[in-house]
Amino acid sequence: MVMMKSAEKIAEEIGAKAIVSFMRDIEFESEIPVIKVEDLQLDVLKDLTMHDILEISEKHLHDAAVQIYLLKNFAEGQVVAVFPYALVIYDIDQGKNFIDLKSFEDLIPREIMSAVLRLALNIAIEGREGRPIGTAFIMGDPEKILAHSYQAIINPYKGQVEEDCDIKNENNWESIKEIAQIDGVFVINETGHVVSAGRYLNINTASNNLPGGMGGRHLATAAITLDIPVIGVTVSESGGVVRVFRDGKCAITIRSDVRIR
Repeated sequence: MVMMKSAEKIAEEIGAKAIVSFMRDIEFESEIPVIKVEDLQLDVLKDLTMHDILEISEKHLHDAAVQIYLLKNFAEGQVVAVFPYALVIYDIDQGKNFIDLKSFEDLIPREIMSAVLRLALNIAIEGREGRPIGTAFIMGDPEKILAHSYQAIINPYKGQVEEDCDIKNENNWESIKEIAQIDGVFVINETGHVVSAGRYLNINTASNNLPGGMGGRHLATAAITLDIPVIGVTVSESGGVVRVFRDGKCAITIRSDVRIR
């Protein structure tokens, strides 16, 4: 509780937008919004040096800031993070470059990128009925994407009204999450509508230069972004990591084990 009160005092002094709490089982009320971070095993840090502890803490805060930026729409300002052993001031405006959605706007509007990433994080965190699932979203000119893929199942979005295909509408996410259990990728056009689902990418992955450990879904997604001007977002079934691919490279990595509420 002492750490939380100290954080509140600092937050008031610097005009912070929020207090980010990594403290377990501590309820704290404040006029400054308190964002809790869940499911971190911070106990393992107790035997490390303070330098290592702060380095790992900053990495955790960095990952939490990604979700604060996406889910809380905090694009600028400072937050005060509260760890059991330290207080850290974090500047979102300086740190948000790791996920600056403006850099994708030449291909996909920012609101669509934001919606797809929020949905991908939702899938990574919750899975479906308690079971982890993996999927991918390919965004761009649908004709080019369809020319580099084939339909593995009957397209569940064929003939549907546009309102039910709009990925920006969170009311449509439950059906998308249900269909995400099926193999294949979602094709999203430039207006944020799902054109097709359950498609297999027909692409040569030999030119990929990605780190080891990524599966076929990631390799195919990276490859299609190298061949045509599209953006790919993947959700890893093992580990729940969300990745954004452009020009054949992984541009953004978001961990879902660090999660806010």
